Amino acid sequence: MAAREARKPLKPEDFGRFLRWLSTSDALAVQEYQVIRSKLIRYFVHKGRTDADELFDRVVDIVVGKIETCETCPSPLAYCYGVARNVWRTALREPEPDSLEDDIPVQQSIEGRMHEQRLTCLDRCLDQISPADRDVIMGYYGDRGHSKIESRRQLANGLGGANALRIRMCRARKQIHACMVECLKRAAN
Repeated sequence: MAAREARKPLKPEDFGRFLRWLSTSDALAVQEYQVIRSKLIRYFVHKGRTDADELFDRVVDIVVGKIETCETCPSPLAYCYGVARNVWRTALREPEPDSLEDDIPVQQSIEGRMHEQRLTCLDRCLDQISPADRDVIMGYYGDRGHSKIESRRQLANGLGGANALRIRMCRARKQIHACMVECLKRAAN
């Protein structure tokens, strides 16, 4: 894996300029900064990134470099989201940093047994729900691509609408999840 370039720390005067761009009031600027930071961190985490803090720092670096061109920006949050989207796209092309889990060797046989156990528990749990719910679940997850869209549309029409399908799937997933947790606990003991 190629080493990433070390990020240069943001100079205090540049960070101050960023805060003044957010608001002329110091208290409001800090509050706006915290809101933007939490939303962008959540955005990166939602996108599956484990290096969300680093990506947020990149966004701030880019925005600080472009403050003169976006001086009259109506919404700093919207502007930062746009930059965040581009940073995320760029980060997709880079290898993601290793997590601690990658350092722990996992034996293939143990992993295979766990997968088999999950499948066995899933079969048991599907047998415990009503045949109608099982048919809906199999129809919902059965297809791929455009046929998946069509089959879900047909399921929704048969149940009285998309909302009815969502509610039915939510309840079925909740029931299967509870069953899976119990089954896997029993298997572990």
